[in-house]
Amino acid sequence: MIDEEILSKESRLIALYGVNSQTSPFLKVLNTTFKTLGLIDFAIGLNIKPEDFAYMAKGMPSSKVTMALYEPEFQSDIVPLLDVPDSCVSQSGLCDGAYAKEGKLFGKCFYRESFEYLVACEGIYLAGCRVLLLGASGVGRAILPLLGSSGVSFIDVADGSVENAASALEIAKPSLSGVKTDISWFQNGMEVDVEKYDIIINAIDLYAHSDKKLIKSKGENKDLVLIDFVRGKSSFDTLSKELYCRKVGDFQWMTASALCVAKEWLDAKVSCEDYETIIKSFGR
Repeated sequence: MIDEEILSKESRLIALYGVNSQTSPFLKVLNTTFKTLGLIDFAIGLNIKPEDFAYMAKGMPSSKVTMALYEPEFQSDIVPLLDVPDSCVSQSGLCDGAYAKEGKLFGKCFYRESFEYLVACEGIYLAGCRVLLLGASGVGRAILPLLGSSGVSFIDVADGSVENAASALEIAKPSLSGVKTDISWFQNGMEVDVEKYDIIINAIDLYAHSDKKLIKSKGENKDLVLIDFVRGKSSFDTLSKELYCRKVGDFQWMTASALCVAKEWLDAKVSCEDYETIIKSFGR
C-alpha cells in the first residue's frame, strides 16, 4: 500500500483491481513509471474476490478513486458493467481500464496503444512482416486493426474456433486492405513452421506459467520475434531459448502499458527514453 505521508492534495490515485493485485508486478511497474516521469500520482492495489468485483466496480463512480485498471482475470467481467465503452472495448470484449465521470463508468482498452508503443520502443518494424497471431478473441481482436494499418504483408490467425478467427478478420477488414490473411486451427502444442513467419504473437494465453507449451516449432529462425502479453514467465520464454530468437513481453509489455496510462490519464509526456530508463531500473 502507498504510505499516506507521501501523498499530496494534488496526488491522483489509480486503483489496480485483481485477485492478488497488491503483489502484482504491474503495480510496481506503474509506480516506478509514475516516479520516473516526475509525477506525484500513485497506483494502489485492491485485492478483490471474484464474487465481490461487480459490487466494487459499480460503486466506483461514487468513490474517491475515479480511475481503475484491471488485471486479466477481470478484464472481461467489467465490460457489461460499463456505461460507455470505447471502440476497442466494443471490438475486443476486453477492458483493462475505466474512469468515472459524471456518475458514469467509461471503459478504456489500452491494448492497442500499448502494443503500438511496445513495438516502437523495441525497434520492431511491422511493415512487410509475416505474422502468426495466436488467438482471435480479446487481445487478438484489439490488435488486429493495428497490424493491418502498420503494413504487415501477411497475417495467419490461429484460434480454437475457425469461425471465431473468420469473425475477427471480418471485423478488422477495413484495416486489412492489401494484407494477405489465412486461418489456422489452434491446438496446444500445434506444430508451426517458424520459417514462414517474422513475428509470432501470443494473444491466446495471458497468464504466467512455465509448464504449458503453446506451439511446437518446426525449422529454425533466429530472426523470429516472439511477442506476448503475459506478466511473468510464459511458454514463449522456453520457445525463445529453443530457437535462439528474441522474445518481447513481461516487463517490456507492462512498461509500455504503464506509459500509455500515464499519457492518457495523467497528461504525462512520455518517450522511448523513459521506456528504456524504466526497463533498465528493473535490470532488464
